[in-house]
Amino acid sequence: MSSHLEPDRETRDDLTSQVVAYLADWYDRASNMQAWGVDLDLETLKELRRPPLEEGRDLDSILSDLTVAGKAGIYHPSGGHMSYIPNAGLYTAALAEFLAAGLNRYTGVAVAAPGFAAIELGVIEWFSSIFDLGPDSAGLLLSGGSMANLTGIVTARTAMLGNDFTSGVLYATPHTHHSAAKAARLAGFRSDQIVTVEVDHDLRMDINRLGERIVSDRGDGKTPFLVIASAGSTDTGTVDPLDDLAQLTSSEDMWLHIDAAYGGFFQLTERGKRTLHGIERADSLSLDPHKGLSIPFGVGALLVRDESALVDSHEGRGAYLRDEDSFMGLRDISSLGPELSRPFRGLSVWLPLQLHGVAPFREALDSSLDLAEHAYQRLSTIEGIDARWVPDLSVVAFMFDDDEAGRSAWEAVNTDRTVHLSPTIIDDRFVLRFAILNRRSTVEHVDHAIDIIEKTLIG
Repeated sequence: MSSHLEPDRETRDDLTSQVVAYLADWYDRASNMQAWGVDLDLETLKELRRPPLEEGRDLDSILSDLTVAGKAGIYHPSGGHMSYIPNAGLYTAALAEFLAAGLNRYTGVAVAAPGFAAIELGVIEWFSSIFDLGPDSAGLLLSGGSMANLTGIVTARTAMLGNDFTSGVLYATPHTHHSAAKAARLAGFRSDQIVTVEVDHDLRMDINRLGERIVSDRGDGKTPFLVIASAGSTDTGTVDPLDDLAQLTSSEDMWLHIDAAYGGFFQLTERGKRTLHGIERADSLSLDPHKGLSIPFGVGALLVRDESALVDSHEGRGAYLRDEDSFMGLRDISSLGPELSRPFRGLSVWLPLQLHGVAPFREALDSSLDLAEHAYQRLSTIEGIDARWVPDLSVVAFMFDDDEAGRSAWEAVNTDRTVHLSPTIIDDRFVLRFAILNRRSTVEHVDHAIDIIEKTLIG
């Protein structure tokens, strides 16, 4: 075996110290860094794509390349990052990922690492308890909300339609995250089986129109089986009428999947729990710890009310695997979802929660809600801005009397680079949004961006 692939203790310590020092400098700058980096030229991008050398090179030069590569794009750790859905990252979760990769234990089958499987399943049990999903609930950690939505839709398809799903119909709104429709297509549904339901003036799924469409589709010989609701849409942070939808899907013998990737962890707060009333009635829901808990990118979750539904739709057996799908009462994670080979994702959630406790995460979420209220109140007083949507959670979406003036304001904010915002389009109108979920975001960041917007409108 090559000694280069098995460095001795001294070499390992040296490599680790270089990487830790590099990250330490990065985190020292995190609270004060701009939200948006510089552009890279084509020659630099070409250089970053060069193939590896036969003999390798030193870590200093590699970290230098990493510094150059990292200069461009959105700086997610920055408190000024309020575009899309922010993720500030978490140093202690990065340490957990380092440990998980270094230990390199396989968690797809419980017998391979029962202790580590227990840790990850414990994380899922805690998630399920937050939403009071009941004693038969289960779930798994996946790469993000997209895979969670796909796994949830496949589970609903199997549970409600069986092997023949050609007549099945599922329902979403224009503001349901696009990953849901993508997941439905990947799950084998035609585009005409994905029905878009109108929203009310608050951009929530219109329960009456949904009921009408279900009746109409049944009359046409179709099989309505799934409603996909949003517990915090990406566009505007809007929460659909979850309790009413749960009542309707229950009476219609349909499956309710709630996309709570962005908004779900606000359930940890008193205000969020009131806003998300009814989420506990979901048949399945998707979550993103890499949003609400600041875990590094690559950790989403799917929770289901009935574990057997997950197993029925995802269990797979190979001749080399054990016949059972559990060990010492621990369900094989691979029997609950699409992945057989998978990283030990649970450690990046478990370690920070065990180390810090739940309270700091709750406080960070409450702070985001406070900042959203402040932003909305200020924006509501500015002439030329139409702040018609009171934020349900921490996304503040607003229009302008003139779309071009709005685009100019957006460009002015991002050109300043202190804060980065992203827009959306609603009813063919330009909509700007403050997406506040970064624990480093302050009232100064919010006010700085609003001051630029106000000055642009006046000037």
